[in-house]
Amino acid sequence: MKALAYVAVDPVEWITNLTRTRAAAAEQEIYESEVMRMMNDPNITTMPATREEVISNADIKSAAERQAEFLAQPPIVELPPPP
Repeated sequence: MKALAYVAVDPVEWITNLTRTRAAAAEQEIYESEVMRMMNDPNITTMPATREEVISNADIKSAAERQAEFLAQPPIVELPPPP
């Protein structure tokens, strides 16, 4: 905590701002990928009216779900070159 106090007057406020900024970046990522997906899908004829609707209607996986899927995959093993 001493190192954080070195870079921030109020560490709690700094962490709160960091969290809000990262969440806003995630919202932007979700929005952009969903708009692109909808624009490229010929079966979609209408789009949500607001950015908030696009984000809330997005069928996305949480970080925990994505990590569980990744960990469930077999490890990549490099084979030695053939003799």
